[in-house]
Amino acid sequence: MVNKSIQLMIVGTQKSGTSSLLRYLAQHPDIHTHPQPEMTFFLQDHEYTRGYESAYAKYFSQCPEDSKLIAKNVMVMHSPNIMKRIFEHNPKIHLVVLLREPVARAYSAYWWARRRGWEKIKTFEEALAAEKNRLDEDWFKWRQCAYKFNSTYYPHINNLITQFGEEQIHCVLTDELKTDAKAVCKRIYNLIGVGEDFEPIVEQHHNQAAMPRSEKFGYLFTQFLASRNPLRRAMRKLVPSTAAHKIRKTILDLNDKPFTPPPIDPNTRKELVNYFKPHNEQLAELLEQDLTHWQPTE
Repeated sequence: MVNKSIQLMIVGTQKSGTSSLLRYLAQHPDIHTHPQPEMTFFLQDHEYTRGYESAYAKYFSQCPEDSKLIAKNVMVMHSPNIMKRIFEHNPKIHLVVLLREPVARAYSAYWWARRRGWEKIKTFEEALAAEKNRLDEDWFKWRQCAYKFNSTYYPHINNLITQFGEEQIHCVLTDELKTDAKAVCKRIYNLIGVGEDFEPIVEQHHNQAAMPRSEKFGYLFTQFLASRNPLRRAMRKLVPSTAAHKIRKTILDLNDKPFTPPPIDPNTRKELVNYFKPHNEQLAELLEQDLTHWQPTE
């Protein structure tokens, strides 16, 4: 029976630097994490019902006995029910949330969803207009396309504090990670009791912008990965999880090409800035942190 619980989890937010932070932290010799981009155990019902022992074998099988376990999933913070599973796993877990200026995060998430084939709508504005109906239909199905919802940080952070307590919730601005990633890492090392004198290599940025060479192939391959069809299940029995992740990443990388998103429409940006303003003010008060730089001065 596995009795080694996760000590720290990065639970948000998508397109805010979480992949980079996880890989920076994982360089520490006393920290171990999963090779997969996300640990979906708490998120996916079919994984969760198999139990943590099965998840441990999938995500942490190579973990040294004395290492601290950390994990990441950028969608779990948006669901109190999923966060309840994490609380039941370890009520003393530390939760890290990276917060990026919400308009930039939403726009980046749109292009990420386009890249992975989750988003079929060809303009950001039309995707924003579709969001409410999508979420009314099924948050889980459309979670990757919840651009405004996932950038409205206050209610999600407030729920985390209510569930876990202030001492266990650690919010980091993406700007902080960009300007002094080593300092951010050292603070997190201190949280879980590993040596703060270790300095990670932080020059490489992970999960940077790209677009598929073939959107159709990207969509079909992503759908295949997300499916539970007999062929995929048979392949997973033959190929170890770590090797499967490497193959998946190689195929997706081969289909990707460098891409710089076009500038967001100024009118769309203005509308979103106004939309997020009251939520940002609530968040600033909750965290006792100055977020006025998220609001343009013009």
